[in-house]
Amino acid sequence: MRFESQETVTGRVRGSDEWIEYQAVLCVEDAGKHPVSLDLTFVPPYPFVADMPEQMKLEAESVTAVFSKLVRFLDELGVSFES
Repeated sequence: MRFESQETVTGRVRGSDEWIEYQAVLCVEDAGKHPVSLDLTFVPPYPFVADMPEQMKLEAESVTAVFSKLVRFLDELGVSFES
């Protein structure tokens, strides 16, 4: 069994008024070592202060863990996660 959901991830670049946006697909499967994945695709325009990857895939054992990885990923790039 497989569940997919379309998500929008937004964040604010710290120290500026710029925002970033990713379109994401959250996928939950019923088997496997990492049954939860989040596929991110960057939506332009690109911020001047941060170099955002165009594509990113995060995998984890739970929805909570994959979103924890998302927050850490954005934090490393200087972006505050906004829900």
